Amino acid sequence: MESANYVDAVATTGMLVGDSWLDSKPLTLAITPMTAKFKSSLATGITTGVNATKQLVSIRWSLPLCVVTPLVSGILLTSGLAFRNGQKAVDELVGKISTEVAANIEKQVDSYLTKPSLIASVIETEVASGNLNIQDTRQLGQTLWTFTQSDELTNNLFYGNELGEFVYSERQDDSTRMDFVDKTTNFQRIAYEVDTKANPTTQLTVFDYDPRVRTWYKEAAFNKEPVWSQVYIANSRADLTLTRATPIFDQNGQLQGVFGIDVYLFELSDFLKNLFVSPNGKAFIIEPSGDLIAISANEKPFIVQGDKKLRLAATNSQNELVRETVNHLLENIDDLNQMKKQYSFRFDLDGQTQHAHIYHLKDLGVDWIIGVTIPQDDYMAKIRETAQHTLLIGIGITVIASLLALTAALHIIRPINKLNQAADEIKRNRFNPRTLAHVISRPDEFSKLAKLFNDMATVVMSRQQSLSEQVKLLKTEIDQHGNAGDDRQRLETLLRHAQQVRQAYRNR
Repeated sequence: MESANYVDAVATTGMLVGDSWLDSKPLTLAITPMTAKFKSSLATGITTGVNATKQLVSIRWSLPLCVVTPLVSGILLTSGLAFRNGQKAVDELVGKISTEVAANIEKQVDSYLTKPSLIASVIETEVASGNLNIQDTRQLGQTLWTFTQSDELTNNLFYGNELGEFVYSERQDDSTRMDFVDKTTNFQRIAYEVDTKANPTTQLTVFDYDPRVRTWYKEAAFNKEPVWSQVYIANSRADLTLTRATPIFDQNGQLQGVFGIDVYLFELSDFLKNLFVSPNGKAFIIEPSGDLIAISANEKPFIVQGDKKLRLAATNSQNELVRETVNHLLENIDDLNQMKKQYSFRFDLDGQTQHAHIYHLKDLGVDWIIGVTIPQDDYMAKIRETAQHTLLIGIGITVIASLLALTAALHIIRPINKLNQAADEIKRNRFNPRTLAHVISRPDEFSKLAKLFNDMATVVMSRQQSLSEQVKLLKTEIDQHGNAGDDRQRLETLLRHAQQVRQAYRNR
């Protein structure tokens, strides 16, 4: 009965042994005992392989990670580099735009100042040659009136002399005005509207006036050469005015008088308002003192307090961008007269970066400062929008890639699970060929593997069946002959080996 138990054990584990130890005849079964060293090595190898398998990462997660990780890294790196390069490009673009805007402003200023300078030079030459009589201011008024009737020349021209006499001619939109100060006016300034022949028709205003105390007159007399006056607010009109003053001397070098041509600076403000800087950018012109000359905002460069008109400091401007630009400029440069040709800086306003570019204009006989300030968001907004779109597209691609990777992982895992199931069925002596039917029908490499596995399982099951039958025959012989001494020793050796192998598989 004890021998029968050994035979049953062998029948149970026979599939793991193979057919190398089994002779063709049941009655002459040959069982070669394994050495203890070989059995120990086999069990250790199986256990190590099982433990190593347990430490592997599942394909279900490793495959998607291998696909998604480089993809996400590439998208983030590309987006970051694109944003950084975009920011650098915006800085260069803002600098280029500011330079172009400043060049346009300088060109416009040049066009305003060049013509009066040329006219003043012509008048100076005519006086020196004796072609223009400056002794009779009434007769001189006729000549000045002729000059002011041409659109190609100037709309105003005047002259004051050392006697306190003064004559002024100005072409307005629908009329012409002439002012006189002499003995006949009791040295008061009387303004007249004149006809097409410069004859006074209507008296307009009367007020005290002495040209010799005016800034433009004193500066020309002091410098003894044509100069641009300081910017001032004209009495005749509420506008900032700049005068080209040309002193006239006799042959002895004595000052006779000063010719003047006014440039009304509201035209510069109109030009700046029509000049595109950026959606929210601003341009302005100031003097080194900080007083505004022109501004692209809807703001006058002077203020009215009662009957007085006062210059407006840029630091008191109603426009916050211009005001803060000048404040930061003055924080960096104490004396704007000493500022170099060009100066650039950045500052934050309401959490946004502002790019300021300042240009010193000295080449045209005036000492002015041109400022151009452009908010970074005027151009970075588009860069950010593009970066956000790129990131959203990248997220979409990542999601799609993740789903595809998961699908691919499941596509790989399913046949592997079926193969594992088939192996488990073989282990439990319950293999069903239909387990691998779906895998065999696949159009990929798993189909070939499943076919080989199915064929192997068929062979193993067949050999196990044959082994079981031979074990039964052996059991019958043992029961019949009752002498199983030698066979028993062989069976004990086989049983110990089978138990070790089974124990290794249980530990998996």
